[in-house]
Amino acid sequence: MNSPRLAILFWYYQSPDVCLDRVRLLRRLNPDILIFGLYGGNPAGFHDYERTLAHWLDDNWAYNEEKDSEWKWRHGDRMICLWFTQRGLLFEWDTLIVMQWDMLALASVEKLFSMLRPGELYLPGLRPLSEIESQWWWTQPDTEVYDDYIAFKAWLNEHSVYPITLQACQFFTAALPRSFLQRYADIQNPELGFLEYKIPAYASLFGNPVRDLLHLPVNWFGKPPPGKRTTLTTAKAEIPTATIAAERLTPGGARLFHPVTVRFPSARLGLMIWLLQQSITALVRRSRFF
Repeated sequence: MNSPRLAILFWYYQSPDVCLDRVRLLRRLNPDILIFGLYGGNPAGFHDYERTLAHWLDDNWAYNEEKDSEWKWRHGDRMICLWFTQRGLLFEWDTLIVMQWDMLALASVEKLFSMLRPGELYLPGLRPLSEIESQWWWTQPDTEVYDDYIAFKAWLNEHSVYPITLQACQFFTAALPRSFLQRYADIQNPELGFLEYKIPAYASLFGNPVRDLLHLPVNWFGKPPPGKRTTLTTAKAEIPTATIAAERLTPGGARLFHPVTVRFPSARLGLMIWLLQQSITALVRRSRFF
């Protein structure tokens, strides 16, 4: 079975210097992969980003509707769908790798997602929703979004021919097949539900396979998901630079990190110098204890 043709969707909305570093690094690591930009910030600021990032992107598109930042996070999938219908369909690719601006990748997407099969979704942190339903804010009773969750479950039960086991994910990166987006862009009630449980549910409804390809080590409310971390390190707080350096210097260590909201060397020489500096710093700190 042939591997799907990959493309990257760089989703960004703030920190222009960090975004430039990320796009440069993505281009260096993926010289033959299409890289698209999806700008979700203040529409008035797109011109400055466009001028800065244009050289590194194959296409750049801005979401222009007047929505606040909460809506854009809660319904970021709708922004991706609009990008898909207005821009993404114009290009040849099979699976779209979503990379948010605060995701740091230190390997090519062909290496990171080499196990993907055609038509398959990758959603990080995937686990049965029942394991966290009583603790997750998006599904807790007495929250302002609980009625939306109940309404989504009712709609899903009404429109599926077989029971669907709800799952949850953490949508800071993803692999979305073209076949999935073609159907997902046209769903009824597109703003019903939250994307981190809605996307896996629709994948099941459409018959697209879904898995947690990279096995997160992060704890979801005290219980880590099954599997051994192979590629990705994530946390609720900023990933320390020492952790990035240690993983990068470890054979088989993590090559995806989230969140990383500070600048990071994008040139090969700059990266090697940075790794050397971090290694020396770590050795100096360690020597203080002996």
